[in-house]
Amino acid sequence: MKRNDEKAKILVTVIPFVLIILILLITLIVSGIKNKGLREDNEELQESIKEYADNSLTGQKEQEEAEDVVNMTVPESTQAPEAAATPSVSPSPVPAVVSGNNASPTPYAEVMESNQVNYDKITFDKDEQLREMMTYWADNNQKALDDLANLDRFKAMSWRLRGTKDFYYYGDKDAGGLPNGTGIAVYADNQYYYGQWANGVRSGNGTWIHYHMHVDENKEDLYIYHQYTGSFKNDLPDGEGSEHYDYNTELFEENTGYNTNLVGSYKGGLIHGDFYVTNLYSDENIKEWYAKAQNGSWIYQNDNRDGSGRGPVMVEDRNSENYIWMSPAENKNIGVSCLISAGR
Repeated sequence: MKRNDEKAKILVTVIPFVLIILILLITLIVSGIKNKGLREDNEELQESIKEYADNSLTGQKEQEEAEDVVNMTVPESTQAPEAAATPSVSPSPVPAVVSGNNASPTPYAEVMESNQVNYDKITFDKDEQLREMMTYWADNNQKALDDLANLDRFKAMSWRLRGTKDFYYYGDKDAGGLPNGTGIAVYADNQYYYGQWANGVRSGNGTWIHYHMHVDENKEDLYIYHQYTGSFKNDLPDGEGSEHYDYNTELFEENTGYNTNLVGSYKGGLIHGDFYVTNLYSDENIKEWYAKAQNGSWIYQNDNRDGSGRGPVMVEDRNSENYIWMSPAENKNIGVSCLISAGR
C-alpha cells in the first residue's frame, strides 16, 4: 500500500513536468512553422514588390520612349477684340503662322554637305532598302521606320535624288512598268511615301513622311518629321486626311503653340474644308481649335482685325472667345508643305 502511494506521488510529480516539456516542444515546433511561413510569405511579398517595381519602371521607360517616339507655329491665342479698330486684348506679337508653310526645310544641300559625310560615296541597294522599309511600314512600326531613315545608306539613297522630283519605287506595277497598286517610294530631302498608286502617281490612300534631317554641329532643327496620312489624287493630298508634326520640344518657345495635328480635308494639296487642330505648348499644355478653309486659305471667323490687319482664323474648342490670328499675307497657299510632287 505504501508502495502504491509512493508511485502515485511520483506520477503526480512527473506527469505535469512531462506535459510542460511536451507543451514547450509543441510551441517551439508551431512557432518554427509559423516563422518559416512568415519568412516565405515575406520573401514572396518582397519578390512581388520587386516584380511590380520592375514592371513599373519598364512601363515608364516604354512610355518615355514612346513619347520620345512621336507644323505650324501659332501664337498664344487671345480674346476676340470688341471692335475692329480697338481690340480689348491685342493679339500676341508672336507671328501667327498656322500652316505647314512654317515647316519649310533649311537649305537641304548645304546642310547635308556640312554633315561631313560624303553621301555620293556611300553604296546602297534601293530595291532591298525600300523592301525592308515597306515591311515595317505595313506593320505600322514607326520606330523602325525612323531608325532606317536615319541610316547613312538611306540618306544616301535620298541624296542621290536631290534637285529633282524623281523617286525610287518598290511595289506593284502595271503592264507598262508604272507604279500601280501598293508600293513605297523615296524622294529627295528624306521624303517617303507608302500607299496606293495609279498610272505612275500617288492615288488613293497613303502616308507621306518628311524627315527633317537639316542639322549640323551648329544647328538643331525644331522639326523631327512632318507626316500626312489620307487621300491622294494626281500625286497630291486630295480628300480627307490629317497632318502630324513631331518636334524637338526642347526648342519650344514660351507662350507659343506648335500645331501637332490637323484633321480635315484637302484639295490639290491645299487645305479645303472643316478642320480640327491641336497644338502643344512648352508647359505641355494642349489646346484644341476649329477652323474652316477654302482653296488654301483659312476662312476668318469674323470681321475683327488688329492693328496689323490680322484676323481670327481658328476658335478654341473650350472658349468661343479665344482665337488664333493670322494676316492676309500669311493666309494663302496653305497646305502640306515641302511635299515633292509631280502635281506641282
